[in-house]
Amino acid sequence: MTTVAATTTSPAAAPWHFWREAVRAASVLGAREVRTSLRTPAYLLPNLLVPIFFYFIMVGSLSSFAGESGVDNWKAFHLPSAIIFAVQGGSAGLNMVADIESGYFSKLLLTPAHRMSILLGAMSADFLRIVVQATVVFLIAVATGLHFETGIAGALVLVLLSSLWGLAYSGLGFAVALKTGNSQATQSLWFMTMPFLFLTTLFAPREELSGWLSTAATFNPVTYLLAGQRALAMNGWDASDVGGALLAVATVGTLSFSLALLALRSRLR
Repeated sequence: MTTVAATTTSPAAAPWHFWREAVRAASVLGAREVRTSLRTPAYLLPNLLVPIFFYFIMVGSLSSFAGESGVDNWKAFHLPSAIIFAVQGGSAGLNMVADIESGYFSKLLLTPAHRMSILLGAMSADFLRIVVQATVVFLIAVATGLHFETGIAGALVLVLLSSLWGLAYSGLGFAVALKTGNSQATQSLWFMTMPFLFLTTLFAPREELSGWLSTAATFNPVTYLLAGQRALAMNGWDASDVGGALLAVATVGTLSFSLALLALRSRLR
C-alpha cells in the first residue's frame, strides 16, 4: 500500500522593493500625522483665525492709506500677507517632538521603515494642512469682495506658491524638533516669524520704505515672495516677480531641508 503525502504550497511572498516600501511607510506615517492634527484643534485653528483676523484688520484700518500709497486694490495687496501668516504658522514639528518626548519616535526606529520616511511622511501631512489653510483664507477673502486679477489659474498658482513657501519654512520647525526633542524650543520658532515678516513690505509698498527698514526688506526673501504673490493678485502674470518668488522659496527650502536632514541624522545617532 502506497501512501502519498499531501503537500501544501504557501503563496510566494512579494519581493521587497525599497522605494515602494519607503513611499508606503511615508504615506502611512503621513496619514497618522493628519489624524493627529485633526484631533488637535490647537494646531489648526490659530493658523486660520489669526490670518483672517489680520486680513480684515489691515483692510479696514488702513484703507485710507491705500490712496496715499498708490495701491488701487487694497484687499489684493494684503491677501498675500494673510496667506503667509496662514502657511507660516508655528505648528510645524509639534507632532514630531511630541512623538520624541513620548518615546514613539524611538519605537518607529525599530521598524523596517526607511528613516527618511519618518520625516517625509510628517512633512507631507504638514504640506496638506498648509494647502487647506491657504485655500480657506483665499476663499474667505474672495467671498468678502476681493477682486483677483489673474482669475482661477492665478489663484491656483498663488495657493501652490504660498504652500511651497510654508513647506520650506516648516523645515525649520522639523529641524528644531529633531535636534532638541523639546516642545518648548519647537514652539519658540513662532517668535522667529515676527521679524521675518515685519522686516519686509508687509504693510506698505517697497517704494514707501526708507532707511534701515528698506535695507532689511531688500535682503529678506519674504519681500520677493510678496512681490510674486501681489503680481498675481493685482497686476497679472509678471514672470519676473513670480520667478523671484520661486527663487526665494527654493533658497529657503534648500536651507531648511538641509538643516532638517542634519537634525534627523543627529537624532538617529
